[in-house]
Amino acid sequence: MRLRLLPATLLALGMGLGLPAPARAIDLLEALQLAERNDPNLAAVRASRAAAAEGTSISRADLLPRLVATGSQTRNTLQQDSFGEAKYDSTQWSAKLSQPLFRWDAWHRHQAAKAQRSQAELQTDEQRQSVYLGIAEAYFNVLRAEDNLTLAKAQEAAFNRQREQAEARFQVGLIARTDVLEAEAQRDAATALRLSSEIALGSARETLHAALGSTVDGLARLREQLPMTAPVPDSADAWAGLAREKNPGLLSLRESARAADAARKAQQGGFLPQVDVFTSYSSRDNGSTSNPSVNFNSGTTDVVGIEASWELFASGKTLASVRQAGLNAEAVRQQARAREFQVVNGARTGYLTVKADSARLQARQRAQASAELALEAVKAGYSVGTRNIVDLLLAESGLYAARRDYANARYDYVINTLRLHAAAGLVNEELVRGINGWLEASGTTSAPGEPAAASSSPAG
Repeated sequence: MRLRLLPATLLALGMGLGLPAPARAIDLLEALQLAERNDPNLAAVRASRAAAAEGTSISRADLLPRLVATGSQTRNTLQQDSFGEAKYDSTQWSAKLSQPLFRWDAWHRHQAAKAQRSQAELQTDEQRQSVYLGIAEAYFNVLRAEDNLTLAKAQEAAFNRQREQAEARFQVGLIARTDVLEAEAQRDAATALRLSSEIALGSARETLHAALGSTVDGLARLREQLPMTAPVPDSADAWAGLAREKNPGLLSLRESARAADAARKAQQGGFLPQVDVFTSYSSRDNGSTSNPSVNFNSGTTDVVGIEASWELFASGKTLASVRQAGLNAEAVRQQARAREFQVVNGARTGYLTVKADSARLQARQRAQASAELALEAVKAGYSVGTRNIVDLLLAESGLYAARRDYANARYDYVINTLRLHAAAGLVNEELVRGINGWLEASGTTSAPGEPAAASSSPAG
C-alpha cells in the first residue's frame, strides 16, 4: 500500500528549517503488509509451496514418453582361429522412445503429489492466517498497553493531587494524619501501577516490532464507538460448520491423508506388472576390415514392441511396504479427526466468547458511566464533610478501574472477533480491511516512548 505522505510543500519547508519529519502512525493493514514482506516464516512456507508444485511435474513425468539416446566409440581387437586377428574401430549409437502403458505405482504417486501440492497451498494459507492473527493481536495489545499507561498516569496524577490536598487540610487541622497516610498509600499504589504499565507497554512494542521485522513510530488508534453486532452467522453450529469446511489447518491434514492413501496404493503397484510400448533405432559402424564377422555386425536396427516386467518375489518387502503405508495413512486420518474436534471446539467457544464480549463491553460502558456519577456524588459529600477521604479515594479508584476494564473489554472484543474468524478459516484481507475500518484515520504520532494521541480515549 502506498503511504499517505505530507504535501510536498510542507515537507520541503520542514526539511529547509531542519525540523524532523513528523512520525506517522501506521494502521493494521499496513502493519500486515509490512509483516508479509519481512516475515521469514511466510517466505519459508512460500518456498515449500513452490517446491510441492514442482513435485507434480516430477511425478507426471513417470507417466509420459521418455526418449533415451546412447552412443559409444571403441577400439577393438578380435582374435579368431579362422580369420586370425582383426583390429577395428567401432562407432555405435541408439535412441529409444518409450511410453508407459500400465504403471499403477506411477499413477498413484502422481495423485499423492497433487494432494501434497494442495496440502502445501493450505499450509501457506494457514501460516498467513497465523501471521495475520499474531500481528493483529500484537498491534491491539500495544494499543491496550498504551491506554492502560495513559490511565495509570492519570490515576497517579489524581491521587497525587488528593495527597497534596489532604496534606493541606491536615496542616489546618481539618482531617487526621491517617487520612494523609491513606492518600499516600493510594498514590504509591498508583505509581507502582504506572511503572508496571510502562514495562508492559515496552514489552508489547518489542513483541510487535519482532513480528513486523521492523520498528514503527506509532499506531492508528481504535475508535471509541465499535460496531456491536452479533457474529454473522449468529449460531455456534454454523461457525462449527464453517470451521469444518474452511479451516486451512484441518483441510491441510485431510489432503495429507489423501496423499498417504495414494502412497499406499502406489506401494501396491509392487504386486503388479509394468508395461511399456517402445520403439528404438540403433546404428553400428565397425569400419572396413577383411573379417566378415566384423562386417556382419555393422548396420542399423529398427525395433518396435511392448515390454513388461513383473517382480514375482521380493522377500516380503512389497507386502511390508503396503502395510507400513497403510498405517501411515491411518495415523494421518486420526490426526485429521483430532484436529477437527479442536477447530470445531475453537469455533464454538470463539462464537460464545464474542457474544459474551459484546454484552460485557456494553456493561463495562455503563459501569464506567455509573462510576463517574458515583465519584461526583462522593466529591460533593466530601466537600460538605459527609464523606471522608477514604470514600473519595475508593470512588476514584473505582472510576479508573471501570475505565481500565472498559478499555480492556474493547480490545478483548476485537481480538476475540479475529480469533473466531481464524478458527473458521476466514482471516483474510477483506476481514482485515473491515477491522481496519474500526481505527481512527492514521496521522502523526507523539514522540517515541509516549502514548500516541487519540481524538478520544477510554480515559474519557
